[in-house]
Amino acid sequence: MSSSRAFVSRFLHFWRTQFGASGAGRRLRLGIGVSGGRDSCVLAALIGRMKAHLGVRRVVLLHLDHGIRPVAERRRDRAVLRALSRRVRAPLVVDRVRLRATGEGLEAAGRSARLKFFSRAARRYRLDAIAQAHHLDDRIETFFLFLLRGSGLRGLTSLRSTETLAAGGGSLNIIRPLLPFTRDEILEFSAAEKISYHEDSTNRDLRFLRNRLRLELIPMLKSWHPGFAKAMAATQQALESEDAALSDLADGLYRGRLDPAELRNWPEAVVARAYRRAGEGRSFFECPRQCQPVAQHQRGRGLLCERLRPGIKVERNL
Repeated sequence: MSSSRAFVSRFLHFWRTQFGASGAGRRLRLGIGVSGGRDSCVLAALIGRMKAHLGVRRVVLLHLDHGIRPVAERRRDRAVLRALSRRVRAPLVVDRVRLRATGEGLEAAGRSARLKFFSRAARRYRLDAIAQAHHLDDRIETFFLFLLRGSGLRGLTSLRSTETLAAGGGSLNIIRPLLPFTRDEILEFSAAEKISYHEDSTNRDLRFLRNRLRLELIPMLKSWHPGFAKAMAATQQALESEDAALSDLADGLYRGRLDPAELRNWPEAVVARAYRRAGEGRSFFECPRQCQPVAQHQRGRGLLCERLRPGIKVERNL
C-alpha cells in the first residue's frame, strides 16, 4: 500500500471511530477552519474528496484574516484558498479582524477571535461542527505550553479529538480529524497529492513561545528519543482517561447543589471539579452554607469559597 493510501485509510478509520460515519443516517454540515497553510489545506482536500465516505453532506471553508501579517502574504493566503475552494467544490467564507494582543497574549486573542467567527458561521450556515487541522505535533506543543504555565490534567490534554466549547454566547462543536498524524506525515501526504498551500512567515518567529517549542525544544527531545512523539501520544491518552474519570466522579457529587458534608470526604482534585461544574454558565453560584454568593475570583476566571472548603480555588478555563 502506498504511503498516501495508508494515510487515507488511517484518516477514514480515525474518523469512523471518533465521529461516526453518518450518525444514524444523519449527514453532517461541516465547517472547516482554513488558514491557507499546509495542515488545513490537507484537511479540506481530504474531507472534500471523501465526503460520501465520511457522512458529510455539505462543506463550508472558513477563513479569518487576523490582519497581523503583510498584505502581500494575506493576499497569497486568499489565492491559495480560492483554488482550494474550487478543488473541493465548497464555498469559501472570509472575515477580517484587526487583532490586538490581550493580557494573555496574541495567540490567545487570535484563538478567541477565531472561535467567535466560527460560532457566527455555524449559526448562519447551520453547521453541525467545525473541523480544525490540529495534529499530533500541535498537541505536544500545547502540552508543553500548559506545562510551563502550570496546569492540571485538562490543560495538559488540550486539543482533544472532539470538544464542545463556549463561543459567541452559545456552544460550538469542534472536531480534529488530523490528531493522530505527525507534521512530517502531513507534509509527505501534501507533496504526494500535490496540495498547494502557503507558508505563514510568523511560524518561524521565535518571539512566540509555541514557535520556540516547535523549532528548538521538541526537535532536541526527538533527537534524544526517536520514539518521543509516540510516547507523548500514549501519555496524553492516559492522562485524558484519568481526567475523564475524575470528571465523572465530580459530576456525581454535583446534583443541582453541593453538599459540604459530602465534599469533605473527597480529594481536592474531585472537589475542585465539582465547584467548577456548579459554576458553569453563571457569574456566581449560591454557597450551600448560605455564605455570600461566591463571587468571581481574579479577572473573572475562578471561584472561591473559603467557608465551604478552605483554600480551594476553581479555575473555569484551565
